[in-house]
Amino acid sequence: GLAASARVLIFSAVLVGATVLLLTVGPLSTDQAIRRIAPVPVVVALLVGLFMAVNLAPLSVRFRGRVTLILLEETPLLLGLVAVSPLVLVMTRVVADLAVFGVVRRQAIYKCGFNLASGAMRTAIAALIYRPILDSHGVVGPYGWAAGWAALVAATLFSNISIGAVRLLFRQRRDTKYAASSLIGSALFSVASIVLAFVVLDAAVLEVWAIAPLVLVAVLIVYAYRQYLLLDDRFGALQQLYDFSRSVGVISLESTGTGWAILEQVLAVMRTRRAELVMSDGPHVHRLSLHAQAGRSRTTEPLDQSTLVAHVMAMGEAELITGRTGPRGQEVVADSLFGEFENAVAVPVSSGGHIAGVLVALDRAAGFEALSEDDLRLFEALAAHAGSTLERARLVEELRLEAESKSHQATHDSLTDLPNRTLFLEYATASIAETGRAAIALLDLDRFKEVNDTLGHGTGDRLLCEVAERLVRVVGDRASVARLGGDEFALVIPGVIGPEEAIGILRDIEAAISRPVHLDGVTLAITASAGVSLGPEHGDNVATLLQRADIAMYHAKERRSGIELYSASHDGARQRKLLLGGQLAQALSSGDQLSLMYQPIAELATGRIVRVEALARWYHPDHGQVPPDEFIHIAEQMGLISRITEFVLREGCSQLSKLRRAGFDIDLSVNLSGQDLGDPTLVPKIANALSANELLARCLSLEVTETEVMEDIAQAKEVLAELGNLGLRIAVDDYGTGYSSLAYLQSLPLDELKLDRSFVSNIATNQGNWIIVRSSIAMAHSLGLLVVAEGAEDDLTCSMLAQAGCDEMQGYYLSRPLAPADLMRWLSSRPKLTFPEQPASHPLRVVAGRGHDLV
Repeated sequence: GLAASARVLIFSAVLVGATVLLLTVGPLSTDQAIRRIAPVPVVVALLVGLFMAVNLAPLSVRFRGRVTLILLEETPLLLGLVAVSPLVLVMTRVVADLAVFGVVRRQAIYKCGFNLASGAMRTAIAALIYRPILDSHGVVGPYGWAAGWAALVAATLFSNISIGAVRLLFRQRRDTKYAASSLIGSALFSVASIVLAFVVLDAAVLEVWAIAPLVLVAVLIVYAYRQYLLLDDRFGALQQLYDFSRSVGVISLESTGTGWAILEQVLAVMRTRRAELVMSDGPHVHRLSLHAQAGRSRTTEPLDQSTLVAHVMAMGEAELITGRTGPRGQEVVADSLFGEFENAVAVPVSSGGHIAGVLVALDRAAGFEALSEDDLRLFEALAAHAGSTLERARLVEELRLEAESKSHQATHDSLTDLPNRTLFLEYATASIAETGRAAIALLDLDRFKEVNDTLGHGTGDRLLCEVAERLVRVVGDRASVARLGGDEFALVIPGVIGPEEAIGILRDIEAAISRPVHLDGVTLAITASAGVSLGPEHGDNVATLLQRADIAMYHAKERRSGIELYSASHDGARQRKLLLGGQLAQALSSGDQLSLMYQPIAELATGRIVRVEALARWYHPDHGQVPPDEFIHIAEQMGLISRITEFVLREGCSQLSKLRRAGFDIDLSVNLSGQDLGDPTLVPKIANALSANELLARCLSLEVTETEVMEDIAQAKEVLAELGNLGLRIAVDDYGTGYSSLAYLQSLPLDELKLDRSFVSNIATNQGNWIIVRSSIAMAHSLGLLVVAEGAEDDLTCSMLAQAGCDEMQGYYLSRPLAPADLMRWLSSRPKLTFPEQPASHPLRVVAGRGHDLV
């Protein structure tokens, strides 16, 4: 631009001014020639000729694949430092540079001005360095060589600095990728040039005409080197082919990006004006076209069987097409796909073991011979590399699509395809971070369970999909919608100024949902309850806002008001829930309030203690012992359950390792939340906990309630199968309280079934529960499942369970949950479960192995 050019001219003027000062009033103003080699006019003419020669014919040096232009100016510069005064030398240099840059090359004013100013200044700097070092010593000898080296190196350094300054003025960045190799190459040839300059100077000191044969030798060497470069250029395509084979290994493996990169290499290697990559999918072809002047184009069109592409694909062989040479020169060839061209080479491209397309190079660029058989063979080699690269790109694309599909499945609800809880939390966190303000809304369908119970889960699922579609249509780009599970949906509304905006959106949703829904010949009237919280008024993080929106939603359900904005005046129970939620996050961070208790589990057949179940406990410094059901529910609502699970796994496996090292051959059971099944880090967490404590996978049982499994049975199958493959045991907990479906039990990779305490605890007095327990045990055994009974509180219950064939039991009759130290002492007493073989009316006790009775 003009501004950059002006800055360069100003910089050049500064260099000119500095040079003039050095020559007129500076240390160089009175210096004369150091030694008379020849008459001044002869020396000046010689120097002008040498300076012009080195500028007109720079030496093109190729070093490690890089090209550097070397000006062999050291010889005339060193001769001038000795034979003429600094003023004459600078003027001689300016005249030579002006003739080359201004007259012959006709450079722009700012370029010519910089070259003149830079050449004059570095000549003056060389004189400024050379003369003080040389002093009164001879120009031939150690002092002369030292002075010459110092002067010429200083001139070279100044040249590099001035060029760097111009780059800065043009705001250009230097390509540092090959800076080291370029510097090495330049340095080597600079050293050679300086040595040549000393040889010429030494000869000139003896006899000025002695430099003639040296100059002739130098000219011959340069000529020979140029001929070598010409010969090297003839094989340049082979080098470019090699470069291409290397470059395709690192280019983008996105299929379209790979295609463009290949076409760019085709233009460079084949020296053609056009390159085409045509891929076929049967009736159509997809073209990527790259033209040296017109640029890129991408089209899809029907495959014409008369085209060059169709012919090459049908024959499976490369083709060379050239127009015949007529009286008016090369005549063109017509093709319905490529139009007119003079010459072309086309090579089939394989993908997946079959010919999928054709790579084509058309029309040799001006100045090069027409495409020939040699070019065809070269192009076949290039196409082989291109084909393998495209095949890799295809495979990578398939893997990418598969990864995107899995990522989508991990972050989206499988039924409605809405974002799930994980992605919703990311959206909400990003919205709060970007704008500082956001609204979180939770929406729950009223009486949805009645739809499921009356019309079936299939109808319920279709209803959820219809509601999801209405939500997305209504909110548009005003909010992001997610399904958190069941019939609960969530919205994040970014940049909300006040509650009116958020409530207005929810009113629109309310109106859309309330429209009748027609499913399976039945018309349904649907209503919903929604709660809203605002950030930062109601909280500065997503967990808090989500919890408070939940409080507001339940308040809306209780009041049947439809929509409620969160208020701290809501009932005290929810206030406690809110406070405990924030404090639970702190407790998890500090790690000093949560602990584990362990309830033993015994085999009914042998009475042996086979494992313990880890139970999380929270002792709050102000509220005391918080019931597990309460804080677990809070954790699930706040998205903290995975952290609690991680704590239980870490502490439980650590304690189990201690017990096993102490000689107790027992295992561990850990409860999982339904949210844990959606945690992509669950399997690594479990594997790390086992590995850190040197435990085998078979030592750990994982318990999941059947209700949580049924919320997303497809995901549950996948995750439980992955856990089972690790060697872990999988149990369905609280069996009998949910769906209790034999069909889903058969489809899951289960090892155990745990009967809920609500059925087990009163089998001695409730005939219905006794029937349920017996039939559940029989059914589980028919499926190859081990059965564990919870809530066995007396010897009669244990006896009845044993009679029914139950495998294991846990309950207060055996032991209450124990702290780690108490558990260690209890196990050290070698306890054993005993009970009468036939149901009895009198209670029995747990008998310790050493003769001590334990109640």
